Amino acid sequence: MNRKIRGMIWTVLSALLFGVTPVLASMTYDMGSNANTLTFYRNIMVVPVLLCVLLFRKTPLRVSLRELGALLLVGVVFRASTTYMLYESYNFVGVGTATTLHFLYPVVTALVLRLLFRERIGRWKLAALTAASCGVLFFLDRDGQASWPGILLACASAVTYGCYLAGMDKTCLRRMNPTKVACYMGFTNATAMLLIDIPVGKINFALPPLAMGYTFIIAMCTSFLAVALLQLGIQDLGAGTAAIFCMFEPISSMLSGWLFLHESMTWEKIVGCVIILGGVTLMVFSDLRNQKRAELQAQQS
Repeated sequence: MNRKIRGMIWTVLSALLFGVTPVLASMTYDMGSNANTLTFYRNIMVVPVLLCVLLFRKTPLRVSLRELGALLLVGVVFRASTTYMLYESYNFVGVGTATTLHFLYPVVTALVLRLLFRERIGRWKLAALTAASCGVLFFLDRDGQASWPGILLACASAVTYGCYLAGMDKTCLRRMNPTKVACYMGFTNATAMLLIDIPVGKINFALPPLAMGYTFIIAMCTSFLAVALLQLGIQDLGAGTAAIFCMFEPISSMLSGWLFLHESMTWEKIVGCVIILGGVTLMVFSDLRNQKRAELQAQQS
């Protein structure tokens, strides 16, 4: 299979998994969960499963100091903080508004890659990025009341997630085994959340069985499958292009809310889906065009 197409498939599947989980997250909130609890459990629950997978495959568990530093920076500082701030923003603004602001992260990713790594954006990628970002605005919850703490938390989650994508692309984590990365990130992120929670005590360790079951599904879908698929997608596409294909997440989230929570399907959301799909399609044709051009140049030389 073509490497670019393979990367697109991995990234879209990752986005679809990330998009479905907010439905289950909202259900667990009604059962006594919260941002601290969900962030802790979605990380710690995957560790035993991933450890068994690594041992079964006889994958070496040892990591170098460089890899450990990258795991702590990209995992704890960027990814764990993203999860916590996004979940916490739901307490101040509507889920729709928070999610919309969070999806500024493709722009952040492009800027980080451009400013820190001098990576060229390109006019086609810029057009696709602009179209997809404009499409996300149609998901904005106009009925939600503005609250600056929630707005700032959601915007900050976009910044940290953009840095997470760039870190997964530009550090040694890109070359590591995806299962191994997910396992170590789950352990370090859960440990960090546990330490942070000691003075506040917001983690609920006595969730009802159904809430724990939903949380386990969230953990498997996000901290295991989605993270591993996203890393594979970044390996084939790079962080900048992968961030654009992550725009399938709000579409998946909207469809899941409509199917399982009976949320309204407005014309604005439908238009937003069409625009996002248009931007992604533009990116697909641009990548295929560049690949054909490279192949022709290789044949001529």
